[in-house]
Amino acid sequence: MSTLIRRAASSLRLRFLHNQCNLERIRSHRLHTSGLYGFDLLKTPKGFQRFVDEAIERSSELVTYISGMPSSAEIIRAMDEISDAVCSVVDSAELCRHTHPDREFVEEANKASMRINEYLHYLNTNHSLYHAVMKVENDRNLLSKEAKRAAHYLRVDFEKGGIHLAADKLDRVNQLHVDIAHLCREFSENIITDPGSVDIFPASRIPKHLHHLFKPIYGSNSSTLRGSSRSRDNIKEKGFRITTEPGTLSSILQWASDAEIMGYKSYAEFAVRPNMASSPEVVMSFLLEMSKMIRPKADEEFKAIRDFKKARTGQICEDLEPWDEAYFTGMMKSSAYNLDSSVVASYFPLHQCIEGLKVLVESLFGATFHSIPLAPGESWHPDVLKMSLHHPEEGDLGYLYLDLCSRKDKYPGCAHFAIKGGRRLSETEYQLPEFNIENQISFWILL
Repeated sequence: MSTLIRRAASSLRLRFLHNQCNLERIRSHRLHTSGLYGFDLLKTPKGFQRFVDEAIERSSELVTYISGMPSSAEIIRAMDEISDAVCSVVDSAELCRHTHPDREFVEEANKASMRINEYLHYLNTNHSLYHAVMKVENDRNLLSKEAKRAAHYLRVDFEKGGIHLAADKLDRVNQLHVDIAHLCREFSENIITDPGSVDIFPASRIPKHLHHLFKPIYGSNSSTLRGSSRSRDNIKEKGFRITTEPGTLSSILQWASDAEIMGYKSYAEFAVRPNMASSPEVVMSFLLEMSKMIRPKADEEFKAIRDFKKARTGQICEDLEPWDEAYFTGMMKSSAYNLDSSVVASYFPLHQCIEGLKVLVESLFGATFHSIPLAPGESWHPDVLKMSLHHPEEGDLGYLYLDLCSRKDKYPGCAHFAIKGGRRLSETEYQLPEFNIENQISFWILL
């Protein structure tokens, strides 16, 4: 019994000390004025410019260092630091572009994204880095399996960018990558501002043999069409409007990919070759086999939904639309179990669901989420929450931002964004990862 009491007392002391440490962290957190996402440089929209400048400056220093062919371990360490510097800008700019309510922040994040992606193309085509990675991969004295694995995947990524190709082909691949980046950005922006189509200017950005697939449009000039209030001249510029539906997107992939230049038969082969599936044929075989297995049950469920829809709408012959499944399935559940989703939702307010998440994480992994205050300037909206994840043996594991409530001009759907990657800085210091989860809920419901 005395042993149990001593054990319990020890546990209480440890818990008290841990809580005291958390309080100290919270107090110091409140005193510190931060920039967006905890980056001191992002206290103002213009901070994105300096953020990019510093990332490029530091990465360039590391490229020069790697070009001198230091030890394999040093090459991997320097490559990791380059990745962290560049990805911090890429990831924070991407999150800001999709979620920040301040238009000036969004515009500066767009500019930062374009600049850092152009620098990424330089890094991905740098032969000194490629040769250094090849050296590490072939180094038999490198003891760390993790370092060898990192070198292997770095070499694969370099070659996916075409660095091993002849100069003329590499130039073509680089230009395609730039075009793809522009198209992806425009596509994402149009989903928010005008779902249904993407406007591409100038027309030369789409190969001539595909012009017949798209609707031609005309505008004053590129700057006017992209939101500028000033028109430099009255010359009509031709472009194309691409509707955002699967068939059209498939056509974009066919021409935008550099699969043929890279020696692949299709974009699908180019995309899956490095993965476990290894080929489009394996993927298709898996999908067909799965379809064959679940088709009878799926047909049965769809027939039940179709019959329910017919009974509700009074139509003799009524097909199911893509949006019908979720809608009528909810109605079927309510009808069969006398279930009112609005009543159920009242038992699951957002704050209670977050508390439930904390209980689940602790019971499954032994780790605990702690809600912590955001420093002044760290958040992009008053609704944003921040939590830290702590393990009693391993210490702090990382941070999570939650941006869950619906608002105008916010990313339209559920998503997660990386902000900062976890990485070992030294033998005693580790950089904790940071992530953000986005949602568009007007109420919290759990069925």
